[in-house]
Amino acid sequence: MQHKAQEAIKTHGLIERGQTVVCGVSGGADSVALLTSLLSLCGSMEFKVCAAHLNHGIRGESADHDEQFVRDLCDFYGVPFYAERADIPALAKANKQTVEQAGREERYAFLERARAHFYADLIAVAHHMDDQAESVLLHMTRGSGLSGLTGMQPRRDKIIRPLLFVRRDEIEEYLSREGLAYCIDETNLEPEGTRNRIRLDILPYIEKHINPAIVPTLCSMAELLLRDEKYLSAQASEALAACRREDGYDRRALQKLPLPILTRAIRIALKNAGAEADIERVHVEKVIDFLKARTGAQLHLPFVEAWTSYDLIQFGVTEEFADFCVPLQIPGETVTPLGTFVAEYFEGGGYVKDKSVACMDASKLDPSALVARTRKSGDRFYPVNSPGRRKLKEYFIDKKVPRNKRNLPLICANEVLFVPGHAVSETVKVEPATQKTLRVTFLDIKLYSKTGGSHG
Repeated sequence: MQHKAQEAIKTHGLIERGQTVVCGVSGGADSVALLTSLLSLCGSMEFKVCAAHLNHGIRGESADHDEQFVRDLCDFYGVPFYAERADIPALAKANKQTVEQAGREERYAFLERARAHFYADLIAVAHHMDDQAESVLLHMTRGSGLSGLTGMQPRRDKIIRPLLFVRRDEIEEYLSREGLAYCIDETNLEPEGTRNRIRLDILPYIEKHINPAIVPTLCSMAELLLRDEKYLSAQASEALAACRREDGYDRRALQKLPLPILTRAIRIALKNAGAEADIERVHVEKVIDFLKARTGAQLHLPFVEAWTSYDLIQFGVTEEFADFCVPLQIPGETVTPLGTFVAEYFEGGGYVKDKSVACMDASKLDPSALVARTRKSGDRFYPVNSPGRRKLKEYFIDKKVPRNKRNLPLICANEVLFVPGHAVSETVKVEPATQKTLRVTFLDIKLYSKTGGSHG
C-alpha cells in the first residue's frame, strides 16, 4: 500500500519537495493509513505533514472519542494538529441539505481553514479505489454526463488523493500488519443514505452475482472516460476562446458549435464568471436557449447572471450600488463609488482627445449647479456635434453600449454635460473664443462585469 501511495505521488506529481501537506484525519481506517503512509514517506521525499480533524457533532460521545484518538495519535507521532467542531445536522437543516451534503461541504471548508492555519500547500484526503467505484456508480444512477463518470482525480487544485489507486482490503491489511489502531464510524455501517446503500448493498451484490471485479472495472472505465473528457474540454476551451469578444461571447458563433463542445464551453464560461459548484445540466440548457434571446434579456443562474447585449452573451455577478449625487469640487477631487473626477481651471481654450477628459467652456457653466451623479430615468443628453438633444438611454442604444457599461457617473447640471468615455455636451463645448476652460478628468473607471439598477 505504501508503495502504491509513493508511486501515485511521483506519477501524478502530487507533492513537491519542501511542501507542507495537511492530512485530513477522521480517525477511521482510511485516514489513519493515509497519515502513517505520508509520515513514512515525508523524510525521503522531503515534505512536511500536519493533521486536521473536524468533529461533526453527529455521534455524541463517539465523535468526542474519535477526536481524542486523533489528538493522541498526532501527539505520539509529533504531528502538528488542528481541530474544530461543527454542528452538521443544524447546518443541514439551515441550508435545506442532507446531512451527507452539509458534512461534505463543511469538511472541505474546514480543511481549507486548516491549510491556511498551517500555511500549508496541499490538503490530503483518504479516498481510495472503492470510494472511486462508489462515486462513479452514484453519478451513473443520477444520470451524470461524461465529467461525472470520470470520478475523482488524484489532484484537484490543492486537494490530493495519494490512496486513490489502493483497494480498501489493502488498507485493512496494512493496518493489521503494522498493528495500527483506528476508530470505527458506526454510521458507515448503517444502510442509510445513497452512498452507504451503494457501499453496503449494491456493490457487494454486483461483485457476488455479476462481476467480481466491479471495483477495478469501474475505476478503469473512469480513467478511460477521463481521457475523452480532457480532449473534449480542451476543444471546448479553444472554441470558447475563438468566440470571445472584448465584452463577452459571440452568440452566433457559439450556436454553430457542436453540442458536446457547446455544453462544455458554456460550463467553462460560467466557471470563469464565478459559478462552479451548483451549475447543473438544466442551467447549461437554459443558457443554450438563451443564446437566441432578444438583446437586453437577463437570465438568473446560481451565483452568476447571463445577459444579452446585441450580438453578445455576457456572464457576471450582480454588483449593486446605491444612487448618489454629490457636488463637483472645483478645483479638486470628487470621489464617487464608480470612480473619481478631478476638476481644474485653465486659461484660454483647449481640447483633449482622451474621452475620459471633458473640456468645457467655463463661461457656460454655473459651478454651484455642477454635480457628479448616477443616471436617472429620462436623462437627456446633447452630444457634441450632434443634431440635438435625446434621451441618454437612446444615445447608449444607438452607440451599442452594452448594458453593463451604461452605469457611469455623470457630470450634470440641469441636464447631462459629460458622459465619461463618450462625449461632452454641445451646450458647454470649448470654442475658439473661449477664455477659460474647466477640465474634468475621470479616473479609475470601474467597468463592472454587471451593475445593478433599473435604468436600462
